[in-house]
Amino acid sequence: MALDLLNIGMSGLRTSQKQLNVTSHNISNVNTPGYSRQSAEQKADDAHWIGGSQYGTGAYIDNVRRAYDQFAARELTQSTTQLHQANESHAQLAVMDEFISNNASKTITSMNDYYDSVKSLADHPNDLGSRKAVLENASLVSQTVNSTYDTLAGMQRDVNDQLVATVDRVNTLGQEIATLNKRIQENPAGEKNDLFDKQQSLINELAQYTKVTALKGRDNLANTVIIGDGQTLVSGTESSRLAVIPGEPDPLQTQVAVDDGHNTTPISTDSLGGRLGAMVAFRRDVVERSLDEVGRMAIGFAGQVNTIQRQGLDLNGEQGQNLFADINDPRAMAQRVIKPLGSAADLAVAIDDVSKLQVGDYQLKASTDGVNNTYQMFNAKGDEVLNQSIQATDPQVIQVDGMTIDVNSLSAAPSSETFTIRPVRLGGAQMSMNATEASDIAAQRVVSAAESNQGSAQLEPLSSAQVTGNYQVIISNTGDTLSVFDDQGTKQILIDENGAPTTDLNYPVQGNAINFADAMNNGVPTLALSSGALAGDAFSVQLGAAKAEGDNSNLMEMQHLQTNKSMNNGRSSVIDLFQNLTTDVGIQKMNAEKFGQISQLDMDAATERVASVSGVNLDEEAANLMKFQQAYMASSRIMSVARETFDTLMRAV
Repeated sequence: MALDLLNIGMSGLRTSQKQLNVTSHNISNVNTPGYSRQSAEQKADDAHWIGGSQYGTGAYIDNVRRAYDQFAARELTQSTTQLHQANESHAQLAVMDEFISNNASKTITSMNDYYDSVKSLADHPNDLGSRKAVLENASLVSQTVNSTYDTLAGMQRDVNDQLVATVDRVNTLGQEIATLNKRIQENPAGEKNDLFDKQQSLINELAQYTKVTALKGRDNLANTVIIGDGQTLVSGTESSRLAVIPGEPDPLQTQVAVDDGHNTTPISTDSLGGRLGAMVAFRRDVVERSLDEVGRMAIGFAGQVNTIQRQGLDLNGEQGQNLFADINDPRAMAQRVIKPLGSAADLAVAIDDVSKLQVGDYQLKASTDGVNNTYQMFNAKGDEVLNQSIQATDPQVIQVDGMTIDVNSLSAAPSSETFTIRPVRLGGAQMSMNATEASDIAAQRVVSAAESNQGSAQLEPLSSAQVTGNYQVIISNTGDTLSVFDDQGTKQILIDENGAPTTDLNYPVQGNAINFADAMNNGVPTLALSSGALAGDAFSVQLGAAKAEGDNSNLMEMQHLQTNKSMNNGRSSVIDLFQNLTTDVGIQKMNAEKFGQISQLDMDAATERVASVSGVNLDEEAANLMKFQQAYMASSRIMSVARETFDTLMRAV
């Protein structure tokens, strides 16, 4: 009997000691981040059958259980991703909002200063001082736009650098989780709880950077960790690596990809989530969109000013030249096309109508079978804006959204390639001054459009013209042909795209050039009319006009650009584009801030739910400490009784 009492007392002593150890461990880790409360599961030892009855043999600790709710943990992981994505977006947008707001003020001020100097020059068209002021203010506009582009391009590079640094941390976390999985597999069951806590902490940190799904295996082991919408980062004790790879076709649009040692698979940017998703979305939806908007503004401003310059005469009585660099410079036209790697195609994009320009990338799918070339084009929203088939032997000219795309050649037939068309992305970088002398400013106007015109087309004389006098260009009532009349009302003989003489040209005209017929019926480029004219539109032009002292008619036309709704399909002025961009960025910042507040509430609720399950309650642990201490003392007393009983029995022998 004494021996049984001794064994029972010893089992109680061991059990109470382990309970005290677990309770002490909980109290020691009350402030440890990610720690889950532990509890020892006590069970009765197997009873012995003696004399027809069951007699208990004490107790033992079957398991040390970790207080854990996988649904609460999953909710915390998801809310962590959401919160850090919102916070990262807000932080990035706050920087952009401050920059755009300050820069918008400078850019708009420089443009308004330019228009003010034009107004001053209109009062004294021949004053060289006023002309120099116009040139200086035009140069300031160019420099301000260039500076804006450079800063935005720097932001794009900064985001790419941040992606690299963040991906490095994600890779480190993946390796740590895989190593921890190995330790968990190698450790005895009772020693895994703290490792599981560390594992969950790593998963929650990983969730800051990207969306995470942890597939639990036996014993709560995070056997598989999936990021995004299905890319495996950790599988058991093996970890894949993320890599930042150059974008295709634009290397600057870097992508996050999973490298499993055999293949590199890009991850969909919309599925990343977390800080990585916020960075990619900021670069795509804010920085690149801002670059496009600044480029559209620069092209619109420079293109319209240049057009008005070419519609007038300068101080020397010669046809005005571009004030800014030509928006359709061959180099600029070529840079608007990004070809797939290895393509032998040759394309160029000319800006024909700035009012129709849109921001974003277009995708042009061109295929050829050697007989016909088929073109299908989609805008940034994914809407089809062109579907056209042209015989391979005909001129390959495509017109859409204010652009004229000249396809000089495609890759050898049969072929099918997709090109990225960026009409405005580099506009801010390419803006520069062309005019250098004060006398270059064209104050006298030789072109006028009828007040009843509804279209956006522009007419200008060409320096190659060989005729003089007043002419009218009239678009037919059907809008698909045009005719040219002299001041006597006589239709002029023109040369069509096939080299044949005619009095009615198809409109829009190829290359925008209206070719007059000379004595040998050869075409002489005389006028240029852009696309965008509507039925019944009419224009007047004076070729070979004499210099008129004090004429400011072209300057008056240039002043109207300040308020004319000449951009965005007639909905915005050039200045409005920048103001709209400032407003849009401000709204996005405000929305990100509100989303962050909502995400914080979700995070707090998820944290509280996890804490209610896994958190350490000091009052409860203090009560347990007293309870198990008393049990320990009671078990010690049992052993004392057993010893006294044994001693009594021995003395009785």
